Amino acid sequence: MIYCSVVLLLASCNKLNSDFNGLLNNPNQPNTASADVDLYLNSIQLNFANFYSGLSNLGAQLTRMETMFGPTYNAAYQPQTTDGTWTTAYAALFTNVNAMIPVAYSQKKNIHVGIGKVLKAYTLMTLVDYFGDVPYSQANKGIANTNPALDKGKAVYDSAVALLNSAITDLSSNGPTPTNDIFYGGNRANWSTLAKTLKLKAYMNYRLADAATATTNITALLSENDLVNSTSQDFQYQYGSKSLAPDSRHPKYAGNYTPTGSSDYLGNYFMWTMVTEKGLIDPRTRYYFYRQTTDITAAITDPVTLQFTQPCRFQAYPSNYPSGTVFCMVSNGYFGRDHGDNSGTPPDNQLKTTWGVYPAGGQFDANQNVAVKPGIGGLGQGILPIWISAFTDFLKAEAVLTLNASGDGRALTLSGINKSISKVMAFPSSVGVTPTASFVPSQSTINNYTSFVGNAYDGAATLNDKLAVVAKEFYISAWGNGIESYNLYRRLGSQAIKMQPALQPNPGSFIRSFFYPAVYVNYNNTAKQKTDLTTQVFWDTNPKTGWVY
Repeated sequence: MIYCSVVLLLASCNKLNSDFNGLLNNPNQPNTASADVDLYLNSIQLNFANFYSGLSNLGAQLTRMETMFGPTYNAAYQPQTTDGTWTTAYAALFTNVNAMIPVAYSQKKNIHVGIGKVLKAYTLMTLVDYFGDVPYSQANKGIANTNPALDKGKAVYDSAVALLNSAITDLSSNGPTPTNDIFYGGNRANWSTLAKTLKLKAYMNYRLADAATATTNITALLSENDLVNSTSQDFQYQYGSKSLAPDSRHPKYAGNYTPTGSSDYLGNYFMWTMVTEKGLIDPRTRYYFYRQTTDITAAITDPVTLQFTQPCRFQAYPSNYPSGTVFCMVSNGYFGRDHGDNSGTPPDNQLKTTWGVYPAGGQFDANQNVAVKPGIGGLGQGILPIWISAFTDFLKAEAVLTLNASGDGRALTLSGINKSISKVMAFPSSVGVTPTASFVPSQSTINNYTSFVGNAYDGAATLNDKLAVVAKEFYISAWGNGIESYNLYRRLGSQAIKMQPALQPNPGSFIRSFFYPAVYVNYNNTAKQKTDLTTQVFWDTNPKTGWVY
């Protein structure tokens, strides 16, 4: 009797378990019917912003927008430097995109798929831009392959372009519009336009390695001209104003608008480029930078304190600097640091020039002579200017000069400048900042600037000289985007963009690609670290020597 009772009980339990199992969903194993594609998309977009921000910072340091502390390149950038960014790409973004795609397809949410593919393609290309050969075809296979081998950079670029083409097809479907699209608010036409623009960006790099293939594809893209050509199509990530966890503010605001002042040092060279080099002040200057004091000497009257705060002012002009190169400090209180200056950190947090209202959501510079603090300016409601319409015009001008593409290089360059200036000047109102009227550039000021650049373009004697004019204006317009400035510098070479050398006379070779991250080399038995930082990515065919270090 007992035996029979046990058998009946087990049978009953098994039947109950069977009935309940059909009603249970394991949250750690979502199925295609229950998985929330919008939650996947949320994670992918946040992963992407973090990935972009990490590598943009490094590119900005190498191109003198921000300060590289150095004093040598090897000391400044170790394998551990990019651990977080690499992990974000492979363990988060790619994993989430790959998981989302089959679920989204099963739910006929093809727009989600298209967005995921565009963000994945951008990430893949940028990994190649910074590291060269990277894992792709064997990556993100789980336990099936825990040691993915490297793919050639060119193959990864080709795969990224194929992803963009596939994304364009997905975006042409009639699937439901994502309500949580941070970038374009579900506008699939803008995503498709972006995908084509990213193809143009890819082929402009590609042209150095294979001009024929690049020219064919660039010509087709320029002829169709379905590109990011207006500010309404700008690809940018928007931050918020919330300071409590999670902090939604632009990282440059959160890290520099603190009760004790600013922490970052901006690059003296970049500020000098805008304030001094042309003999007239760039109209965007007061939007880009905020001076906590307009006169360091007036702010620090004690010579001993001044020497401690700005020791470079009491040092000789560096012997490795070409004549006329900015050293130590720009005029009118624009106070940053030279490239590779690893001096200590004196009490200058309330003196140094910091990020302004664009793109970090900080303060507009109206000669306030007031230190930064939380809660001023745009409250951190800044943007990541990942691709703006001005960049498209500069690429078109570069294509005219290097590939004989149709168009007017001069007109395209001036168009890029005007689009950048218009975007920058319109930005404060979008974050609740009203610039002091007397410091807002007049139209005549803007015209003087564009006339200067136009005359410089006309007076350029050689093709390289004209490219230098285009490159400098692209560089200035790329404030907040170190990825494009780093690619531009390597694509056109240091002779086209002449920058301030490192303060250290022997800083080592300029970084043509970064060391592989420690998390990749230490945990992958197929990985082999680079011997130095001179390895060139596949599209960088410029000479190894002759660079400004």
